[in-house]
Amino acid sequence: MDLQTALDTLTDYPVLCAYNANVDAIRRVDTDLETFLGPPGESPNGRLDSRGELAAAIAATMADGSGDERAMTSAFAADLESSLTADEQRLGGQAGIMSDVLSSLGGAPVLYTYLLSERQRAQFIHADGIRFPVVEEGRLALRPLDDAPTADRTKLNWIFEFDDGDTCCGTTATDASRFIAASRPDEFDLHTPVDDHAVELGERVGCAVLSGFHSVNREYENAETFETCLDNAAAFVRAVGRNARVQVELGVTHDPDVRRRLREVVVPEADVVSLDSRELDQLRDDLGLSTQERHDHAVTRRYETLDRVRERLGVDALSFHAKSYFLATFDDGYLPPTAVKEGFDFAACVAAAKAEDGLVTGAADLGDATRFERAAEGVDAVGRLAAHLDVPSVDGAIASPGVVAVANRVVDNPASTVGIGDAVSVTSFALANAVADER
Repeated sequence: MDLQTALDTLTDYPVLCAYNANVDAIRRVDTDLETFLGPPGESPNGRLDSRGELAAAIAATMADGSGDERAMTSAFAADLESSLTADEQRLGGQAGIMSDVLSSLGGAPVLYTYLLSERQRAQFIHADGIRFPVVEEGRLALRPLDDAPTADRTKLNWIFEFDDGDTCCGTTATDASRFIAASRPDEFDLHTPVDDHAVELGERVGCAVLSGFHSVNREYENAETFETCLDNAAAFVRAVGRNARVQVELGVTHDPDVRRRLREVVVPEADVVSLDSRELDQLRDDLGLSTQERHDHAVTRRYETLDRVRERLGVDALSFHAKSYFLATFDDGYLPPTAVKEGFDFAACVAAAKAEDGLVTGAADLGDATRFERAAEGVDAVGRLAAHLDVPSVDGAIASPGVVAVANRVVDNPASTVGIGDAVSVTSFALANAVADER
C-alpha cells in the first residue's frame, strides 16, 4: 500500500460519526492510585458506586489482560471528579476520537454528539476539519464544529491505564490495556435533533460509523427506557443506511438486556459490525455458540466464531481487530476484498502512530509509523489462517472472497492504548469505502 495514495483517497471524504464523545481523564495505575482507592471491595454487578468497587474492577481487568468498561453512578462520578487528579485529559468517546483522527488525516467527518461543551471542543486537534449537523428553519445544515451549539456540562470518563506486568490491588497485569469508568448522563438517549433528516444526512456522507449504543441507560428521568431509545437508534441507522454504508460499533455493556436489544433491533440495520476480542466473546456467549476447540490456534477459532456469529446476526460483514492482526468476514454484497485490505493496511499505520505518541496529529505521523514492522505474531496468525482456508497469503495479508486478514504494526511500549481500536475501526472502514467509491 502506498501511504500517500491512501491519504489522497481519504482527503475530503465525508464520514458521519455519532453518537458518543466526551473528555477522558487519564490516570496511570500506580501505588498512589492504589492508596487513593483502598482495598478492593465486592466485584460490581451494576454501576460503580464506591472506590472499593472501582479497585475490584481495575484488578479484574488487569488479571484478564483486555480492556473493560463500567458505568458509574452520578454520585461516584462526582466523587472522582472532585477528589482524583488526572495525569492528563484528552478527547474521548468513540465518535469523538474517530472524527478527530479522520480530520487529522485530511478526511471530512461529520460529528454528532451530546453535551458538546467548550471544554470538550478544545480537545479536538483539528476542529476546523469537522462539521456538526443542525436543523435551521426546518433544513439540515452542516456547521463547522466551532459554530456548533454548546452545552454547559461536560461528560467525563476516567481511563485507568496499565502496562503488562504492572501491579495494583494484589493483581499483576497480564497485558497492556485500560479500564474505563464511564459517566452516563441522561442526555445520552440516542435521540438527536436531526433524526427526521437522517435520510438526507446519509446522502451527504460517503459512509457512517455509529457508536455509543452500549452507553444507553436502562431508564431515564422522562420515563423513557433503553428499549425505546434503541428502537429510535435503529430507525436512524436504517434511514442513514438508505444512502450510505453503515458500520455499527458494538461496545461492551454488562447489561444483558441492553445487549439483547442492541443485537435484535440495531445490528440488523447495519451493513457491518465492528468488534474486538472482548466484544466477540461476549456476543458469542450471548448467542449460545460454543468455542470451537478442534483448531490448534486462536486465529482459526476466531475466524470460525466470526463466521458463525455473522450468520446468526444476518449482517453483511463483521470487522474484528485484535492487537496483532485485523480480520473481516463478509458476503458477496459487501465491499471488494482489495478495498477491505487497503483499509486494514492503512489502519495498521494509524494504530502504530497512535500507540507511539498517544495521538495522531497529522498525516506526517503515519510516515514515521511505517518503520514499525508487522507483528511477528500477526504474520504467523495470518499465515495459519491462510493455510486453514487454503487461500494465498502475501506479506502478512489475506485478501480473498469472504475473508481479509492483515497483520498489524505493533509498538512494544505504547504511549497510550486509549482509542487505538477506535482509530483502527474508523480509518479502515472509511478508506475501504473511499477506495470502493473511487473505483
